[in-house]
Amino acid sequence: MTVLSDISDFQQRLMQHYNDTSSYVPLSTLDQSLDKRLIDIYAIPKIHRIEIEKDGRRVKKEQVLTYKELFFTDDNENKRIYLQGEPGTGKSTFSANLVHDWRHGNQPFSAVQRQTEAFEDLSTITQFKFLFFISLRDARGQSDVTHMIKKQLIDKIFSEDQCQDVYKLFVHIIKTEKCLFVLEGLDEWVCPDGSYLAVPSMAGFPMENCTVLITSRPWKLADERIRNSHIDILLEIEGVSNWYKFSERVLRCIIDETNDLANTMEEFQTFIRKRGLRALSSSPILYTLVMCTWIDTMRKEEDMKEASNCALYTALLESLCKKANSTSGDFIYSNPSPVRCFCETSNMQPNIAHLEKLAEAACKLLFSAERESSIVFNNITLSHYFSWEDFTDHKMFALKAGILTNRKDTSWTGSSYSFIDKTMQEFLAAYHIACNLHVIDDIIYYYLKRNKSSYLDISQVFIFLCGMNIFAANKLSGLMNECDVAYSKCSSEDSHEFQSIIESGIKEAAANRQDGSGLKLSHFNITAENMRELHRLWSTNTSNVLTLHLRTDVSSPEPGKPESRYEFNLSSCHKLKSLELLGNGICLRGKVYVLFLAPAKVWFGVHPFVLSSVLQSVTNFSGLFLRSYTRYVHETSLMYIYEWGEMPCSRTITLHFLK
Repeated sequence: MTVLSDISDFQQRLMQHYNDTSSYVPLSTLDQSLDKRLIDIYAIPKIHRIEIEKDGRRVKKEQVLTYKELFFTDDNENKRIYLQGEPGTGKSTFSANLVHDWRHGNQPFSAVQRQTEAFEDLSTITQFKFLFFISLRDARGQSDVTHMIKKQLIDKIFSEDQCQDVYKLFVHIIKTEKCLFVLEGLDEWVCPDGSYLAVPSMAGFPMENCTVLITSRPWKLADERIRNSHIDILLEIEGVSNWYKFSERVLRCIIDETNDLANTMEEFQTFIRKRGLRALSSSPILYTLVMCTWIDTMRKEEDMKEASNCALYTALLESLCKKANSTSGDFIYSNPSPVRCFCETSNMQPNIAHLEKLAEAACKLLFSAERESSIVFNNITLSHYFSWEDFTDHKMFALKAGILTNRKDTSWTGSSYSFIDKTMQEFLAAYHIACNLHVIDDIIYYYLKRNKSSYLDISQVFIFLCGMNIFAANKLSGLMNECDVAYSKCSSEDSHEFQSIIESGIKEAAANRQDGSGLKLSHFNITAENMRELHRLWSTNTSNVLTLHLRTDVSSPEPGKPESRYEFNLSSCHKLKSLELLGNGICLRGKVYVLFLAPAKVWFGVHPFVLSSVLQSVTNFSGLFLRSYTRYVHETSLMYIYEWGEMPCSRTITLHFLK
């Protein structure tokens, strides 16, 4: 065979190898067997050029939408291209699609299904006669790119007796043909012992023929050994450009064909909005995991509102742990899970020591007196929360897993760290509190004392805590309620917001089968939608209640059907200062003394029932203000009240709300 035919044969075999190995991608890191065709789920990536200023600052510039913008700058070829991105933002998928486009671009008669509106200029990448894709995760301990290609490509594509000749042909190819080298996952590469290399060596490669694209997480590119002068173009990927289309493609791949895609999309978007998970959209891999988890478990719940946030973030955290250490292990009776939501995981137990230290750091940073460094912090600040001998080990695990990220600071002075997502930091902080109740007295008490208006800011920590340890949540709710009572004097809206947090906590506790809820609440604003949740708290809060405001509109039950009731006994509400009722379906049971006074508040609506001012049977009340259409149960008689009236009073007043 001639050299030319050998080169053509090498190219064809390489393309066939990529067809066998890169055409499918896994949807979930937790289940690698759940793979789908790349072209079915691929969406336009959101990639921006990062300009490196003269002073070292890195500034985001225009979005990159073509291969030409990636490989050329002002008609000058970019030979050393770096693509950075946080964990799960789509670096690996972009690399796989680049391989796919190169392969199909070099096969003019193939039926290429292209559904994207960007990176359509395949002629730009077909200028490369060869594309060599290297997984740096699989090249740990190797320093030379030539050796990596031999191990990962030549030895797998050709028979043993052919390899030596093909290797010589490869050396000839890089000297005579235009080649693109894609080195995927610099952050996962470990150089050989004793080596000072920051990137794999390409010594002997003629750069006039060779272009290299390296993908990495930002923390690796913060390495000072990677000089700015060695970067021709720096790009950053931040997920996909159109999240709706991406969600549609993924759901189409995983739902049953009998399900309506439009309805499923609407249900999923509602779930994302109610759970406040839109921030995860910057990570396609985590967003996809949410979709898979929702399809598998949450959508099967009779009431989607009862699905657990703790379960969801446990799945996300486990997927990150598996990226750093795929060793599996279960929690057993003699070594139980610290919290219920970890019980059925497979990758948490082998990494629990790392997670406990990271959780401690997450908590102490979040509640730090130095609020400016609670979310974004430097290496020195982070080191304060670990022992000297364990700091590097725990930090590298977090970086490899993607729990922590590190990137060069906007100034030239250094780099900054942060958790991949603030909610993930809050989840870890809640885990630390759940396992160490003294943190509430030792740290959070003083945090709230310093920042009295910040009790609403820690809502997500509290909600997670309700699902992990309800007794710790009860204690924390007491501190938060004290702040709410003090702060809501200035703004009634804050009181409503705090109640909403408590309601979410009740649901999270129920979803995780946490018994013994005694969450504290002093301001009750009841509607038909939240009556069930707030009724659970009433008996343990009667001595704390300051306000009870009810707005409901319940139609009469059908004849023959029993009435469903929620009963709220006011006999122990000695601190009650405000009582307002609006709507129908409300019953008063007991002897009530009604005294017309100038009302503090008057509400109007369809068939309104207004109680305002004061109750004689309660310490802070001396009368009752009553108007319009409702039912009043007096001993065995039933009367309808349409106008103001006065009646004798007894100490016990019970409100019945018809459901």
